[in-house]
Amino acid sequence: MRVTNSVIAGNVAFNTQRAIARFLELQKQMSSGRRINRPSDDPIGTIRDLDYRKELSKIQQYRGAITQAQNWMGIYDNDLADITTMLSSARELAVAMANETFDKDARLASASEVKSMLERIMQIANDELEGKSIFAGFKTNIKPMIMSATGARYVGDTGNIQFQIGSSSRFDVNLIGSNVFLKQVTILGQTSDYNTSITATTLLTDLKGGTGITMPPGTITISDYNLGINSIINLGAAIDINDVLNIINTRLTADGVTNLTAELSDEGNNIKFVTTQNGLISNQTSLSVLNNGTGVNMIPGRFRVTDGAGIDFEVDISGNSTIGDVINSFNTQVASAGIINVTMQVNAAGTGLEINDMNGVPLNLKIEEISAESTTAANLGITGSVGAQLVGQDLNPAVNFEIFDTVGTTAEELGILRKFTTDLIGDDLNPILLATATVTEFNNGFGFSLGEIIIKNGEMSRVIDLGDSLIVTVQDMLDAINNSGLNVTASINGAGSGIEIINNDPTRSLAIEEVSGGRTAKKLGLFGASDLIGTMMVLQNALENNDQEGTGLLLEHIDNALQHLLNQRATVGARGLRLESTDIRLINRDLGFIKLLSDVEDADLAKLVMQLATYENNYQAALMASARIIQPTLLQFLR
Repeated sequence: MRVTNSVIAGNVAFNTQRAIARFLELQKQMSSGRRINRPSDDPIGTIRDLDYRKELSKIQQYRGAITQAQNWMGIYDNDLADITTMLSSARELAVAMANETFDKDARLASASEVKSMLERIMQIANDELEGKSIFAGFKTNIKPMIMSATGARYVGDTGNIQFQIGSSSRFDVNLIGSNVFLKQVTILGQTSDYNTSITATTLLTDLKGGTGITMPPGTITISDYNLGINSIINLGAAIDINDVLNIINTRLTADGVTNLTAELSDEGNNIKFVTTQNGLISNQTSLSVLNNGTGVNMIPGRFRVTDGAGIDFEVDISGNSTIGDVINSFNTQVASAGIINVTMQVNAAGTGLEINDMNGVPLNLKIEEISAESTTAANLGITGSVGAQLVGQDLNPAVNFEIFDTVGTTAEELGILRKFTTDLIGDDLNPILLATATVTEFNNGFGFSLGEIIIKNGEMSRVIDLGDSLIVTVQDMLDAINNSGLNVTASINGAGSGIEIINNDPTRSLAIEEVSGGRTAKKLGLFGASDLIGTMMVLQNALENNDQEGTGLLLEHIDNALQHLLNQRATVGARGLRLESTDIRLINRDLGFIKLLSDVEDADLAKLVMQLATYENNYQAALMASARIIQPTLLQFLR
């Protein structure tokens, strides 16, 4: 087959055009810096390119949401910082105004400061960002906090505004106003203690704040060290206080302990042991309790036995501690001196010592001090002539008892575990407050003089007269409060020592104050407010009323509100850290996808320059070769 010049020329032209097209394509990549300029350049790469760009777009959306959320966190942090500063200032005022050195005018001026702070707090509670209330939940188009003469009310909702900051991560951006400003941070009456008195019928299980003593009770021992009597008392059958007293007194009488009686104390909250000084001694009686507790002078602790002639020696009792020791020392040392039939013992009345000379003819002995300064013999009541018998003076010992546990810990739990040489007043048994207890049982049985209190619950308030003659028991008090129409619950507190009042409505403040300068709320431990705004309102009122006591009582409530604010700020801080860490993660993710995108669509410039030079050389060479291969005649050229 013959290849004509025309065919050759056509092939050369076709190949040259292809070379030019490739050269131009490389030039285009060089100028744009991209390997893919249209989908046909790399269909698979184009799909990957679109996926990467979609991810990058999402990342930018997420980071935009994070930026907006950070703006919210910044506003919240500033607002909470402002409130914290104001509350700290209010606390400083309260500390100062609780001091009696300040007068009514100073407290009135302080009340104006607190009022200004409260107004600023209300402004913050209704703060906005870009025209939206930031403490109102979903109701961002309203002012969520409303102030009335008696308290504050939240009219927003509890909706959580969420921002999408990740493919599967939503972020709660807002704080709920009721949680920040009206959250119950103090339970009014939670620590109140009415010091309820115990009675004969008080159950042992109701003692110690309701934890009771270990049941059944164990065995205790009461020792009379003067007479050497150990009275072992099994209290296992005792159910109430009356049982304990009866069992103890019955056992003591049966064991011959007649100068000790268990009874309820005058304080009305413990067990008392009443002692009687009966003057009786025994060998076990301690020398330290003699002579009404002044004891025996043991310096030098010696006395003389003499007949004024051949008998003259000293009896040394310096190492003795009981009557029995003295008797043994005397009898031993008298015998060692060669004297027979002379002995010492407790006298027949059991009130002192006696010395008997049982010789047919008494030895005419005398008991004397060894010096003018010594009082040992006198303290023992035995100075003077012995004759046939020396009956010493009454030694009048102070009582000397000890109560200890034999089985169990009942004495310890009843607060009577100790030694005593006078009446024993036991520890406070802190009986639990029962709903059936009467008001007269408060204050250890002395009662409280009660009157009116005012309970303010948001825009509602009620005056309750707890001094009403119809209010007799704790249950009557609870009913009066719970039936007031307010959304509160009054009950006996967890410690079982007083009444507490809980706010059931998280959208309303709760405050309890006095009426007409009374002290009922303070006596009952109910004075104050449960939330931040309520506390500031009560503080303002206390200062305006020159109430020094009430101002001092509010310090704990302010501290609780400050702690609550710190917790809120911690929440905002934690959210801010989460946003920051998420943003950093997204930045790194963004860089990763940018790199992947670059790998797919960006051209390799170094390689591209080399290819471009190569194709340019090839193109030039092809032109030159074509010119030599195709030699057109003049006739072909003219055609």
